[in-house]
Amino acid sequence: MILNENEARNLLAKVISNSKADSAIATLSGNNSYNIRFARNSLSTNGFADGLSLTITSSIGKKSGSVTTNRFDEGSLKEAVSRSEEIARLSPENREFMPPLAPQVYSESFNFSENTAKMSAAGRTTQVSYVIESSIKNDVTCAGYEEDEVSFSAILSTTGLFAYNRGTKANLSSTIRTVDGSGSGRFEKLYTDSGNIDFKGLCDHVIERSKMSVNPAVIEPGRYTVILEPSAAADMVSLCLNYMGSRGADEGRSFFSSPGGGNLIGEKLANDSVHIYSDPVDLNAPSVPFTWDGEPRGPIQWFEGGVLRNLHRNRFWAEKTSAPSVPYPSNILMKGNPGRTLEDMISTSESAVLVTRFWYIRSVDPKTMLLTGLTRDGVFEIKNGKIVRPLRNFRFNESPMNVLNNILELGKPEKAVGAETGDYPIFVPPMKVANFNFSSLSDAI
Repeated sequence: MILNENEARNLLAKVISNSKADSAIATLSGNNSYNIRFARNSLSTNGFADGLSLTITSSIGKKSGSVTTNRFDEGSLKEAVSRSEEIARLSPENREFMPPLAPQVYSESFNFSENTAKMSAAGRTTQVSYVIESSIKNDVTCAGYEEDEVSFSAILSTTGLFAYNRGTKANLSSTIRTVDGSGSGRFEKLYTDSGNIDFKGLCDHVIERSKMSVNPAVIEPGRYTVILEPSAAADMVSLCLNYMGSRGADEGRSFFSSPGGGNLIGEKLANDSVHIYSDPVDLNAPSVPFTWDGEPRGPIQWFEGGVLRNLHRNRFWAEKTSAPSVPYPSNILMKGNPGRTLEDMISTSESAVLVTRFWYIRSVDPKTMLLTGLTRDGVFEIKNGKIVRPLRNFRFNESPMNVLNNILELGKPEKAVGAETGDYPIFVPPMKVANFNFSSLSDAI
């Protein structure tokens, strides 16, 4: 269910009017979502879901309690507020409690598209039908998922803070495999505007890649120059940001901790070409301009010319360290070379391994940011500017910071979805990276 700004404000005001706590903050969210699933070259399900959910967090001193409900009659709203206050009284004090913010000013948001909001059943089936029909025509097997959604979120506190955002997302993904099971390709794209999904180009490319990946050759694990397609690059950049908390660095628990105490802000840690930033109003990856508690999000530089410029820092740690609050961002963007395509990067590589995407990435050592994961859905050997053969998949053991430090070349950035990024808006270039560590072979397809 979608409420407009006035409807959301009025409902939240009714909730807050029942509060007897020292402070309270109420958050409201809702969505209308359509989806189609397909497998083995045929439709399997189609669905619609809508929802509306309210969470009220009441605080008495430094003790807080929260209740979530999807019942909106007057009695249920009063009960939710009363229960949250009861829980607060029974809870221990939170030594890191921060009261609700005063009213804030937010950037204009651009994460809503009428194209997506008005997407028809015919528009959905056109995308899926093309993937299925093309797969049948090419004697390969597809499975995948289409979803388009309208959502909103709103916040109101006893301090007068109010925030509202309405957004859309359109997602299309498919894994395409050869009949013998030895070749696989995959695409996934997520946009605010459904019209940006080039489903024909994506499908045609991945069908070709799946056929190219049949009967992969085996080469020994080791350190190789790799070209990471945007999906793989998205995982490296996103997971790097996960470790970029100021508190962990300041307390000596992070890659970004300074040996002499404090953090490494201002130090050069990556290749000169690394420029990573966030900006909720950037049209390449528009996002929500405020946090869950109503803190404004604005443009922020993370790396500039390889120099670490910022670490994210919540309000408690900002106050404790007398440093600016830097909320976790709602998107990530990385500059590249707009005139350099992935094909250009391949054509000028004497020897490299092309990685389509990663899978099942997990942390090995948080302090050094060492990760392990698998390649999947197409790994290829490049010789003298050409893809010469498919390769068996690898397990890798590598750090995102090693990747950012060993960059040889960047291509044209694009919106990307990684294995571990979910629906987080990411805009990154393909990367050519030296000394990437493949630690062992994998039987994954």
